[in-house]
Amino acid sequence: MSAQKNKGSVLLNLSVVLVVLAGIGVAVFLGFQGTARVEAVKRDTAVDAVTGNARVDADGGLKEVSSEVAGKVVWCEAIDPGRLFKAGEKLVQLDTSDLDRRIAETERNFKSAKERAKMILENNPERQVAQELVNNARRLRDRGEASEEQVRSLERALAAIDTKLKVTEFDDKKAEVDFNAAMEEMQLQREKMTIRAPSDGTIEGALTWKGALINAGKVVATWYSNTRVVTVKISEESFGKVKLGQPARLRLLTYGTQNYEAVVSKLLPTADDAQRFTVFLDVKVDPAKLFPNSTGEATITVDQRPNQVMIRRRALVDNERVFVVSGGRVQLRKVEVGYVALNVVEIRKGLEVGEHIIVDRLDEFRDGQQVRTELLK
Repeated sequence: MSAQKNKGSVLLNLSVVLVVLAGIGVAVFLGFQGTARVEAVKRDTAVDAVTGNARVDADGGLKEVSSEVAGKVVWCEAIDPGRLFKAGEKLVQLDTSDLDRRIAETERNFKSAKERAKMILENNPERQVAQELVNNARRLRDRGEASEEQVRSLERALAAIDTKLKVTEFDDKKAEVDFNAAMEEMQLQREKMTIRAPSDGTIEGALTWKGALINAGKVVATWYSNTRVVTVKISEESFGKVKLGQPARLRLLTYGTQNYEAVVSKLLPTADDAQRFTVFLDVKVDPAKLFPNSTGEATITVDQRPNQVMIRRRALVDNERVFVVSGGRVQLRKVEVGYVALNVVEIRKGLEVGEHIIVDRLDEFRDGQQVRTELLK
């Protein structure tokens, strides 16, 4: 009885060991098997697209705003980098106190000279006396008590006074013209001491500060226009396919996978040094979201074919093969690629709708490898 009992105990222990070893074997097998992330082949619209490197620039590039006159900066808070501004908005103010004093002094001097001229021209006592003398001499002459020469002498004296008054009147009018010209010049100079924005834009950098003494022509700030220009560089062989009005998609590194709708707005018919042509896009997005000097990729749709076999572009191996998973095993299959878009490609031959293909970590799989699958939705 004791021997049988011991034998049963040994068999039980052996069974437990075998179960454990089997479990370890399965775990090891599954570990070596790996998990493939797959996606079912579907039908969709195949798009023939031209791709190229995209760039966003401000209209006219980086610009400068300068002072036309010399002076001392008394206010420049508006040239804070990154700040938006409108056309005509004050950006920098120079000290106008000296000029204001000159303007006030010029006005005082002119008004004083004007009053003096008025006193001379209106009710002039010297002319009144001369006129009375002429009148009396004429009466005396008419009575035979004065000679004609005496009358003419007094008339010449009156004429001399009238001439002097006319000169005074002329000088007064000239002084008024000169005053208006001087005031216009000083007012223009005063206006120039307020440095204003030439158009809508955004401050890129401030190049002056409060209290700074600047010369005429000094650049006080750099700025970008709020108008954006989006260009795409495409290859010479692709340029012939692109036409005005064709739809496009823009993806910028700034926003990751976000795509923006666009339309081809202009073609530049000359190539750069690398034989790439430039295409301009009208992007349907708030220009404030398009940062100057940002880059990315654009896809221009030049043709379409509906109801075609489509897969993700990242599933391609060496641009002509895919990993198909069937029955838990990987098959490296050659395919015929049709239209290629930014994220998807058309497959003309080699795949059927519903088959599962690996779409992630392609370098971890080999033809014939046994795998588990994780189906992406």
